[in-house]
Amino acid sequence: MPFSDAKKNRALLIGRSVQHDELRLVLNGYGYFVEHTRTRLDGVHKFRAHRPALVIVDAEAISGYPERFFRFFRLVRENAIVLVAAGGTNQSQACRYLLWGAHDILQLPLRREALNFTLSRTSAYHRSLVRSTYLKHAAWFGLAMVPLWTALILIALR
Repeated sequence: MPFSDAKKNRALLIGRSVQHDELRLVLNGYGYFVEHTRTRLDGVHKFRAHRPALVIVDAEAISGYPERFFRFFRLVRENAIVLVAAGGTNQSQACRYLLWGAHDILQLPLRREALNFTLSRTSAYHRSLVRSTYLKHAAWFGLAMVPLWTALILIALR
């Protein structure tokens, strides 16, 4: 993998029906380095190894315990965004995945304007997640430093 691709955000596509070249081109346009796996197990291994920011899962690839599947993504990377790609027959089933941790549903076959809208909304959501995480860590660091600053001020005043 070239060095320039290693610095990009990663996107992981899991499943057979999410391997569209158009999806890959749009994600590359948003700055993602796209990887594709055909099975759920391979996708879990790739996610654990690379921790991509965006995961698009085919609704057919979600089987077994979907609640545990979506919880896995939150445990490995807290601010990972998981989208579910679903066709016409799986659309109603994919809506319940929103309750278990999916952020949005991509409709198959892909419509370019709907895909751009979903990805721009996802990108804005990811930026707000990163910003709030930064502010949370800065606040905790500031609170942790209060005793040190208090001790320095007391020593300086003596």
